[in-house]
Amino acid sequence: MNTKDMIKQNNQLRNQLNPENKKYYEEILVYIRVNVNKDEQQTEETLLEILQDILDAQKNGTSAKEFFGKNPKEISDNILAELPSSSGTSLIKFVLLIFVLLLQFNLITILLEPVIAISFFKTGLPILLSAAAIFFILAVVKYYSFSKKTSYSFALLAFICWLATFLVPIIDTRLNGIGQTIILSHQTFALILLILSGIILVGYYLEKSSFFEIIPTVILAILEFTVLIGLVNPATLSLGSKAIFSTLLLLLLFVLPAIQFYTQEKQS
Repeated sequence: MNTKDMIKQNNQLRNQLNPENKKYYEEILVYIRVNVNKDEQQTEETLLEILQDILDAQKNGTSAKEFFGKNPKEISDNILAELPSSSGTSLIKFVLLIFVLLLQFNLITILLEPVIAISFFKTGLPILLSAAAIFFILAVVKYYSFSKKTSYSFALLAFICWLATFLVPIIDTRLNGIGQTIILSHQTFALILLILSGIILVGYYLEKSSFFEIIPTVILAILEFTVLIGLVNPATLSLGSKAIFSTLLLLLLFVLPAIQFYTQEKQS
């Protein structure tokens, strides 16, 4: 059974748990799954085994807490210590895909600006801050069930990083640019973004991702191609057109994953 089939089976079997056992199991599941440095196949196999053990115990009138112990965090830490780490290649592919995705969605708005000016402070720093925000959000998810205080601390750090991604470009503009700036043509920048889109789509293809997951990248690739061949000239677009496009893009990025999540939950 491959990883996706195991996740699907996990979602189906979890509905058979009573509320108390479900809460206990899902605390373990979330804490273990957010450790992206662990082998995904082994992780899902272990989670499925734990779920089946809890279901068996439930049939015999024993709660998950009685069967595994009262401290799910300690259980989870012991499981994580025994799980093998991801292979270097798998981890690099995962990190690279996330980084390129992050890069793509941070840079696309620059393509619509009248003049494309790139600098570390204005362009690179917000990308690093976005990466830090994602790291802190994962930590929030990991610790939410076991330590609310730790979870809230990471949530505050994530919010600060997210807020800073908006403040940095404003500060750069107010100070008329900080550090060395490189000016690129729209066609050159569109070509760079199109290459990033190609890398993301290849990554999705290798992961056998669903249709919903690739739609935002396909839309961005079409926009980048139209700018590359001169069909769309961002320098002549009105502010209203840019605002409409940015709003539609933002909605797609949030609505499509929500539809996918709802569809998966309904199927399970």
